[in-house]
Amino acid sequence: MEFSLSKEQEDIKRAAAEFARGEFKQELIEECELNHLFPRELYKKAGELGFIGLDYPEETGGGNLGVMENVLVIEEFCKTDSGLGMAIHLAFLPAKIIKIFGTAEQKQKFLAPLVRGDWVSAVSFTEPDHGSDLTRMDTTLVEEADGFVLNGTKIFTTNGAYADFFIVLAQEDPDARPGRGMTTIVVERDPSTWLGGDLEINEIPNKMGLRMTSSSELVFKGLKVAKENILGQRGRGLLNVLDFLDESRIEIGAQALGNCEGAFLKALKHATKRTQFQRPIIDFQGIGHKVARMWSRIQSLKWITYYGAWLCDHGREKEGDDIVALFTSIIKHHVPETAKCIIDDAITVFGGYGYFMEQEVERRYRDNRIVEMYEGTVEVQLNNIVRILKKLNIDYINANLL
Repeated sequence: MEFSLSKEQEDIKRAAAEFARGEFKQELIEECELNHLFPRELYKKAGELGFIGLDYPEETGGGNLGVMENVLVIEEFCKTDSGLGMAIHLAFLPAKIIKIFGTAEQKQKFLAPLVRGDWVSAVSFTEPDHGSDLTRMDTTLVEEADGFVLNGTKIFTTNGAYADFFIVLAQEDPDARPGRGMTTIVVERDPSTWLGGDLEINEIPNKMGLRMTSSSELVFKGLKVAKENILGQRGRGLLNVLDFLDESRIEIGAQALGNCEGAFLKALKHATKRTQFQRPIIDFQGIGHKVARMWSRIQSLKWITYYGAWLCDHGREKEGDDIVALFTSIIKHHVPETAKCIIDDAITVFGGYGYFMEQEVERRYRDNRIVEMYEGTVEVQLNNIVRILKKLNIDYINANLL
Protein backbone atom coordinates (compact mmCIF):
# COMPACT_ATOMS: atom_id res chain seq x y z
CA MET A 1 0.00 0.00 0.00
CA GLU A 2 1.55 3.28 -1.13
CA PHE A 3 0.42 6.65 0.21
CA SER A 4 3.10 8.91 -1.24
CA LEU A 5 3.07 10.87 -4.49
CA SER A 6 5.61 10.09 -7.18
CA LYS A 7 8.49 12.51 -7.76
CA GLU A 8 6.76 13.78 -10.90
CA GLN A 9 3.51 14.33 -9.02
CA GLU A 10 5.30 16.15 -6.21
CA ASP A 11 6.95 18.41 -8.79
CA ILE A 12 3.59 19.15 -10.45
CA LYS A 13 1.98 19.96 -7.11
CA ARG A 14 4.87 22.22 -6.13
CA ALA A 15 4.91 24.00 -9.49
CA ALA A 16 1.15 24.60 -9.35
CA ALA A 17 1.45 26.06 -5.85
CA GLU A 18 4.30 28.35 -6.91
CA PHE A 19 2.42 29.52 -9.99
CA ALA A 20 -0.70 30.29 -7.98
CA ARG A 21 1.15 32.14 -5.24
CA GLY A 22 3.04 34.17 -7.80
CA GLU A 23 0.26 34.96 -10.27
CA PHE A 24 -2.95 35.10 -8.24
CA LYS A 25 -2.49 38.76 -7.34
CA GLN A 26 -4.88 40.42 -4.91
CA GLU A 27 -5.70 43.23 -7.32
CA LEU A 28 -6.57 40.70 -10.04
CA ILE A 29 -8.74 38.73 -7.61
CA GLU A 30 -10.68 41.84 -6.62
CA GLU A 31 -11.03 43.06 -10.21
CA CYS A 32 -12.40 39.74 -11.45
CA GLU A 33 -14.64 39.17 -8.44
CA LEU A 34 -16.19 42.62 -8.27
CA ASN A 35 -16.51 43.13 -12.04
CA HIS A 36 -17.59 39.59 -12.97
CA LEU A 37 -14.56 39.00 -15.23
CA PHE A 38 -12.94 35.80 -16.47
CA PRO A 39 -9.11 35.91 -15.96
CA ARG A 40 -8.27 35.24 -19.62
CA GLU A 41 -4.64 36.35 -19.48
CA LEU A 42 -4.00 34.21 -16.39
CA TYR A 43 -5.66 31.25 -18.12
CA LYS A 44 -3.33 31.76 -21.07
CA LYS A 45 -0.30 31.74 -18.75
CA ALA A 46 -1.52 28.51 -17.16
CA GLY A 47 -1.68 26.96 -20.61
CA GLU A 48 1.76 28.14 -21.60
CA LEU A 49 3.22 26.54 -18.46
CA GLY A 50 1.48 23.20 -19.08
CA PHE A 51 -1.16 23.27 -16.34
CA ILE A 52 -4.05 22.85 -18.79
CA GLY A 53 -4.84 19.41 -20.16
CA LEU A 54 -2.35 17.37 -18.18
CA ASP A 55 -4.45 14.31 -19.01
CA TYR A 56 -4.93 15.21 -22.69
CA PRO A 57 -2.97 13.41 -25.46
CA GLU A 58 0.59 14.45 -26.22
CA GLU A 59 -0.27 15.01 -29.88
CA THR A 60 -2.56 17.87 -28.82
CA GLY A 61 0.08 19.38 -26.54
CA GLY A 62 -1.27 17.70 -23.40
CA GLY A 63 0.73 15.91 -20.75
CA ASN A 64 -0.66 12.43 -21.39
CA LEU A 65 -0.91 12.01 -17.61
CA GLY A 66 -3.99 11.30 -15.50
CA VAL A 67 -6.81 12.57 -13.35
CA MET A 68 -4.50 12.47 -10.32
CA GLU A 69 -2.18 15.09 -11.81
CA ASN A 70 -5.17 17.30 -12.64
CA VAL A 71 -6.44 16.94 -9.06
CA LEU A 72 -3.10 18.14 -7.67
CA VAL A 73 -3.14 21.27 -9.85
CA ILE A 74 -6.79 22.08 -9.12
CA GLU A 75 -6.26 21.57 -5.39
CA GLU A 76 -3.30 23.98 -5.30
CA PHE A 77 -5.01 26.60 -7.48
CA CYS A 78 -8.17 26.57 -5.35
CA LYS A 79 -6.17 26.48 -2.12
CA THR A 80 -4.58 29.77 -3.14
CA ASP A 81 -7.84 31.33 -4.36
CA SER A 82 -11.24 29.75 -4.88
CA GLY A 83 -12.42 32.17 -7.57
CA LEU A 84 -9.40 32.09 -9.86
CA GLY A 85 -8.75 28.40 -9.28
CA MET A 86 -12.29 27.36 -10.14
CA ALA A 87 -12.50 29.70 -13.14
CA ILE A 88 -9.33 28.30 -14.71
CA HIS A 89 -10.34 24.70 -14.11
CA LEU A 90 -13.87 25.16 -15.43
CA ALA A 91 -12.48 26.63 -18.65
CA PHE A 92 -10.75 23.40 -19.70
CA LEU A 93 -12.69 20.71 -17.81
CA PRO A 94 -15.60 20.45 -20.33
CA ALA A 95 -13.21 19.48 -23.13
CA LYS A 96 -12.48 16.23 -21.27
CA ILE A 97 -15.50 14.74 -23.05
CA ILE A 98 -13.69 15.32 -26.38
CA LYS A 99 -10.59 13.66 -24.93
CA ILE A 100 -12.69 10.58 -24.11
CA PHE A 101 -14.93 10.34 -27.20
CA GLY A 102 -13.48 12.60 -29.88
CA THR A 103 -11.95 11.49 -33.15
CA ALA A 104 -8.29 12.23 -33.83
CA GLU A 105 -9.37 15.18 -35.98
CA GLN A 106 -11.68 16.54 -33.26
CA LYS A 107 -9.00 16.23 -30.61
CA GLN A 108 -6.51 18.13 -32.74
CA LYS A 109 -9.01 20.81 -33.71
CA PHE A 110 -10.45 21.52 -30.27
CA LEU A 111 -7.96 20.31 -27.67
CA ALA A 112 -4.75 21.71 -29.15
CA PRO A 113 -5.77 25.41 -28.88
CA LEU A 114 -7.38 24.71 -25.52
CA VAL A 115 -4.21 23.20 -24.06
CA ARG A 116 -2.29 26.30 -25.17
CA GLY A 117 -4.75 28.47 -23.25
CA ASP A 118 -6.11 30.03 -26.44
CA TRP A 119 -9.57 28.43 -26.30
CA VAL A 120 -12.16 27.97 -23.56
CA SER A 121 -14.63 25.05 -23.54
CA ALA A 122 -18.18 24.63 -22.25
CA VAL A 123 -20.84 21.94 -21.89
CA SER A 124 -24.57 22.57 -22.36
CA PHE A 125 -26.56 19.78 -20.75
CA THR A 126 -29.02 21.49 -18.39
CA GLU A 127 -32.39 22.77 -19.62
CA PRO A 128 -35.08 24.92 -17.96
CA ASP A 129 -37.22 21.82 -17.30
CA HIS A 130 -34.40 19.27 -17.07
CA GLY A 131 -31.91 19.88 -14.26
CA SER A 132 -30.96 16.66 -12.50
CA ASP A 133 -33.13 14.67 -14.92
CA LEU A 134 -31.08 14.20 -18.08
CA THR A 135 -33.07 11.20 -19.32
CA ARG A 136 -34.86 13.27 -21.97
CA MET A 137 -33.96 16.56 -23.65
CA ASP A 138 -36.29 19.17 -25.10
CA THR A 139 -33.44 20.42 -27.29
CA THR A 140 -33.73 18.50 -30.55
CA LEU A 141 -31.18 17.38 -33.14
CA VAL A 142 -32.41 16.62 -36.66
CA GLU A 143 -30.26 15.20 -39.43
CA GLU A 144 -30.37 16.81 -42.87
CA ALA A 145 -28.42 16.00 -46.01
CA ASP A 146 -25.63 18.45 -45.26
CA GLY A 147 -25.63 18.67 -41.46
CA PHE A 148 -27.53 18.54 -38.18
CA VAL A 149 -30.03 21.16 -36.98
CA LEU A 150 -30.37 22.14 -33.31
CA ASN A 151 -33.44 23.74 -31.74
CA GLY A 152 -34.00 24.38 -28.06
CA THR A 153 -32.76 26.16 -24.94
CA LYS A 154 -29.99 25.36 -22.46
CA ILE A 155 -29.36 27.16 -19.17
CA PHE A 156 -26.55 27.51 -16.63
CA THR A 157 -23.87 27.03 -19.27
CA THR A 158 -20.62 27.95 -17.53
CA ASN A 159 -18.31 30.09 -19.73
CA GLY A 160 -21.19 30.84 -22.11
CA ALA A 161 -20.17 34.46 -22.71
CA TYR A 162 -16.68 33.64 -24.02
CA ALA A 163 -16.39 29.87 -24.68
CA ASP A 164 -14.97 28.99 -28.08
CA PHE A 165 -16.99 25.79 -28.36
CA PHE A 166 -19.88 24.05 -26.62
CA ILE A 167 -20.60 20.34 -26.21
CA VAL A 168 -24.39 20.03 -26.43
CA LEU A 169 -26.61 17.12 -25.38
CA ALA A 170 -29.69 16.90 -27.61
CA GLN A 171 -32.57 14.51 -28.30
CA GLU A 172 -32.15 12.95 -31.72
CA ASP A 173 -34.80 10.22 -31.46
CA PRO A 174 -38.01 11.65 -29.96
CA ASP A 175 -39.59 8.19 -29.66
CA ALA A 176 -36.74 6.58 -27.73
CA ARG A 177 -37.31 5.47 -24.15
CA PRO A 178 -35.92 7.67 -21.34
CA GLY A 179 -32.14 7.90 -21.37
CA ARG A 180 -31.89 6.78 -25.00
CA GLY A 181 -31.87 8.46 -28.37
CA MET A 182 -29.66 11.39 -27.34
CA THR A 183 -26.50 12.58 -29.09
CA THR A 184 -23.62 14.87 -28.15
CA ILE A 185 -22.50 17.42 -30.72
CA VAL A 186 -19.89 20.19 -30.73
CA VAL A 187 -21.03 23.72 -31.59
CA GLU A 188 -18.38 26.33 -32.34
CA ARG A 189 -18.84 29.93 -31.31
CA ASP A 190 -17.59 31.29 -34.64
CA PRO A 191 -20.68 31.94 -36.82
CA SER A 192 -18.63 31.26 -39.95
CA THR A 193 -18.65 27.56 -38.97
CA TRP A 194 -22.47 27.42 -38.96
CA LEU A 195 -24.36 26.20 -42.01
CA GLY A 196 -27.49 28.15 -41.11
CA GLY A 197 -29.68 29.34 -38.25
CA ASP A 198 -28.62 31.22 -35.16
CA LEU A 199 -27.31 30.84 -31.60
CA GLU A 200 -28.44 33.39 -29.02
CA ILE A 201 -26.38 33.67 -25.82
CA ASN A 202 -27.89 35.49 -22.83
CA GLU A 203 -25.96 36.10 -19.63
CA ILE A 204 -27.63 35.09 -16.34
CA PRO A 205 -26.56 37.79 -13.83
CA ASN A 206 -26.36 38.19 -10.04
CA LYS A 207 -24.88 34.89 -8.90
CA MET A 208 -24.18 34.05 -5.25
CA GLY A 209 -20.62 32.97 -6.06
CA LEU A 210 -18.43 31.77 -8.92
CA ARG A 211 -18.42 35.36 -10.11
CA MET A 212 -15.26 35.02 -12.18
CA THR A 213 -17.10 32.88 -14.72
CA SER A 214 -20.01 33.49 -17.04
CA SER A 215 -23.29 31.57 -16.62
CA SER A 216 -25.49 31.75 -19.71
CA GLU A 217 -28.66 30.71 -21.43
CA LEU A 218 -28.10 29.32 -24.93
CA VAL A 219 -30.97 29.41 -27.42
CA PHE A 220 -30.53 27.35 -30.61
CA LYS A 221 -32.70 28.62 -33.44
CA GLY A 222 -32.47 26.21 -36.34
CA LEU A 223 -28.70 26.17 -35.89
CA LYS A 224 -27.15 23.89 -38.49
CA VAL A 225 -23.67 22.46 -37.90
CA ALA A 226 -21.49 20.10 -39.91
CA LYS A 227 -21.85 16.34 -39.59
CA GLU A 228 -18.24 15.97 -38.47
CA ASN A 229 -19.20 17.80 -35.26
CA ILE A 230 -21.05 14.75 -33.91
CA LEU A 231 -19.17 13.66 -30.79
CA GLY A 232 -19.04 9.94 -30.09
CA GLN A 233 -21.64 7.41 -31.12
CA ARG A 234 -25.06 8.73 -32.10
CA GLY A 235 -27.81 7.76 -29.67
CA ARG A 236 -25.28 7.28 -26.87
CA GLY A 237 -25.26 10.89 -25.73
CA LEU A 238 -26.34 10.36 -22.13
CA LEU A 239 -23.86 7.50 -21.69
CA ASN A 240 -21.13 9.81 -23.06
CA VAL A 241 -22.08 12.38 -20.44
CA LEU A 242 -22.10 9.84 -17.60
CA ASP A 243 -18.67 8.50 -18.58
CA PHE A 244 -17.37 12.07 -18.66
CA LEU A 245 -18.86 12.75 -15.22
CA ASP A 246 -17.00 9.80 -13.68
CA GLU A 247 -13.76 11.72 -14.15
CA SER A 248 -15.01 15.29 -13.94
CA ARG A 249 -16.77 14.84 -10.59
CA ILE A 250 -13.50 13.83 -8.95
CA GLU A 251 -11.83 16.98 -10.27
CA ILE A 252 -14.80 19.03 -9.07
CA GLY A 253 -14.25 17.44 -5.66
CA ALA A 254 -10.67 18.72 -5.83
CA GLN A 255 -12.06 22.25 -6.13
CA ALA A 256 -13.86 21.85 -2.80
CA LEU A 257 -10.78 20.23 -1.25
CA GLY A 258 -8.56 23.15 -2.20
CA ASN A 259 -11.20 25.69 -1.18
CA CYS A 260 -11.48 24.34 2.37
CA GLU A 261 -7.72 23.84 2.72
CA GLY A 262 -7.21 27.52 1.89
CA ALA A 263 -9.89 28.52 4.40
CA PHE A 264 -8.30 26.32 7.07
CA LEU A 265 -4.85 27.87 6.57
CA LYS A 266 -6.30 31.37 6.96
CA ALA A 267 -8.25 30.34 10.05
CA LEU A 268 -5.23 28.65 11.66
CA LYS A 269 -3.07 31.73 11.09
CA HIS A 270 -5.76 34.00 12.50
CA ALA A 271 -6.37 31.77 15.52
CA THR A 272 -2.69 31.77 16.48
CA LYS A 273 -2.19 35.53 16.02
CA ARG A 274 -5.50 36.95 17.22
CA THR A 275 -5.53 37.55 20.99
CA GLN A 276 -8.41 38.06 23.39
CA PHE A 277 -8.08 38.24 27.18
CA GLN A 278 -4.27 38.32 26.67
CA ARG A 279 -4.24 34.86 25.01
CA PRO A 280 -4.26 33.58 21.41
CA ILE A 281 -7.83 32.54 20.64
CA ILE A 282 -6.65 29.04 19.63
CA ASP A 283 -6.02 28.45 23.36
CA PHE A 284 -9.75 28.63 24.01
CA GLN A 285 -11.42 25.26 23.48
CA GLY A 286 -14.29 26.82 21.55
CA ILE A 287 -11.81 27.81 18.84
CA GLY A 288 -9.05 25.22 19.33
CA HIS A 289 -11.39 22.26 19.05
CA LYS A 290 -12.96 23.80 15.95
CA VAL A 291 -9.53 24.10 14.30
CA ALA A 292 -8.71 20.50 15.24
CA ARG A 293 -11.97 19.23 13.74
CA MET A 294 -11.31 21.20 10.56
CA TRP A 295 -7.90 19.57 10.23
CA SER A 296 -9.32 16.07 10.79
CA ARG A 297 -12.04 16.56 8.20
CA ILE A 298 -9.59 17.88 5.62
CA GLN A 299 -7.48 14.74 5.95
CA SER A 300 -10.49 12.53 5.21
CA LEU A 301 -11.40 14.64 2.17
CA LYS A 302 -7.87 14.71 0.83
CA TRP A 303 -7.28 10.98 0.82
CA ILE A 304 -10.65 9.95 -0.53
CA THR A 305 -10.22 12.44 -3.38
CA TYR A 306 -6.75 11.12 -4.14
CA TYR A 307 -8.03 7.54 -4.01
CA GLY A 308 -10.85 8.36 -6.42
CA ALA A 309 -8.35 9.89 -8.84
CA TRP A 310 -6.13 6.82 -8.53
CA LEU A 311 -9.11 4.56 -9.26
CA CYS A 312 -9.88 6.49 -12.44
CA ASP A 313 -6.28 6.24 -13.60
CA HIS A 314 -5.35 2.72 -12.51
CA GLY A 315 -8.21 0.82 -10.93
CA ARG A 316 -10.93 0.68 -13.57
CA GLU A 317 -9.82 -2.61 -15.14
CA LYS A 318 -9.34 -4.29 -11.78
CA GLU A 319 -12.33 -2.88 -9.88
CA GLY A 320 -14.79 -2.26 -12.71
CA ASP A 321 -16.94 0.68 -13.76
CA ASP A 322 -19.41 0.32 -10.88
CA ILE A 323 -16.72 0.78 -8.23
CA VAL A 324 -15.28 3.81 -10.03
CA ALA A 325 -18.77 5.32 -10.28
CA LEU A 326 -19.41 4.52 -6.61
CA PHE A 327 -16.34 6.42 -5.44
CA THR A 328 -16.96 9.22 -7.92
CA SER A 329 -20.36 9.80 -6.32
CA ILE A 330 -18.94 9.48 -2.79
CA ILE A 331 -16.39 12.20 -3.58
CA LYS A 332 -18.92 14.47 -5.29
CA HIS A 333 -21.26 14.11 -2.31
CA HIS A 334 -18.95 13.99 0.69
CA VAL A 335 -16.18 16.42 -0.24
CA PRO A 336 -18.28 19.52 -1.14
CA GLU A 337 -20.66 19.07 1.81
CA THR A 338 -17.87 18.60 4.32
CA ALA A 339 -15.84 21.43 2.77
CA LYS A 340 -18.83 23.72 3.32
CA CYS A 341 -18.77 22.85 7.04
CA ILE A 342 -15.02 23.47 7.23
CA ILE A 343 -15.29 26.86 5.52
CA ASP A 344 -18.22 27.78 7.76
CA ASP A 345 -16.07 26.97 10.80
CA ALA A 346 -13.31 29.17 9.35
CA ILE A 347 -15.77 32.07 9.22
CA THR A 348 -16.59 31.43 12.88
CA VAL A 349 -12.89 31.50 13.82
CA PHE A 350 -12.62 34.94 12.24
CA GLY A 351 -15.74 36.14 14.05
CA GLY A 352 -17.18 39.34 12.62
CA TYR A 353 -14.15 39.79 10.37
CA GLY A 354 -15.01 36.55 8.60
CA TYR A 355 -18.27 38.03 7.35
CA PHE A 356 -16.45 40.51 5.13
CA MET A 357 -14.73 39.94 1.79
CA GLU A 358 -11.35 41.19 3.02
CA GLN A 359 -10.58 37.89 4.80
CA GLU A 360 -11.76 35.88 1.74
CA VAL A 361 -13.32 33.05 3.75
CA GLU A 362 -16.85 34.30 3.06
CA ARG A 363 -16.08 34.28 -0.67
CA ARG A 364 -14.79 30.72 -0.40
CA TYR A 365 -18.10 29.78 1.18
CA ARG A 366 -20.04 31.39 -1.68
CA ASP A 367 -17.82 29.86 -4.35
CA ASN A 368 -17.90 26.41 -2.78
CA ARG A 369 -21.71 26.30 -2.58
CA ILE A 370 -22.04 25.65 -6.31
CA VAL A 371 -19.76 22.60 -6.04
CA GLU A 372 -22.62 20.86 -4.26
CA MET A 373 -24.86 21.53 -7.27
CA TYR A 374 -23.10 21.28 -10.61
CA GLU A 375 -21.97 18.00 -12.18
CA GLY A 376 -24.89 16.37 -10.34
CA THR A 377 -26.22 17.55 -6.98
CA VAL A 378 -25.11 15.89 -3.75
CA GLU A 379 -28.60 14.38 -3.47
CA VAL A 380 -28.24 12.76 -6.90
CA GLN A 381 -24.91 11.34 -5.76
CA LEU A 382 -26.62 9.70 -2.78
CA ASN A 383 -29.11 8.13 -5.20
CA ASN A 384 -26.18 6.83 -7.27
CA ILE A 385 -24.48 5.38 -4.19
CA VAL A 386 -27.64 3.54 -3.16
CA ARG A 387 -28.21 2.25 -6.71
CA ILE A 388 -24.70 0.79 -6.93
CA LEU A 389 -24.73 -0.66 -3.39
CA LYS A 390 -27.95 -2.50 -4.26
CA LYS A 391 -26.19 -4.09 -7.26
CA LEU A 392 -23.13 -5.27 -5.33
CA ASN A 393 -22.97 -8.58 -3.49
CA ILE A 394 -22.75 -8.03 0.27
CA ASP A 395 -19.93 -10.57 0.59
CA TYR A 396 -18.00 -8.62 -2.06
CA ILE A 397 -18.55 -5.37 -0.18
CA ASN A 398 -17.40 -6.99 3.06
CA ALA A 399 -14.30 -8.60 1.53
CA ASN A 400 -13.17 -5.85 -0.82
CA LEU A 401 -14.58 -2.47 0.21
CA LEU A 402 -14.64 -2.59 4.01
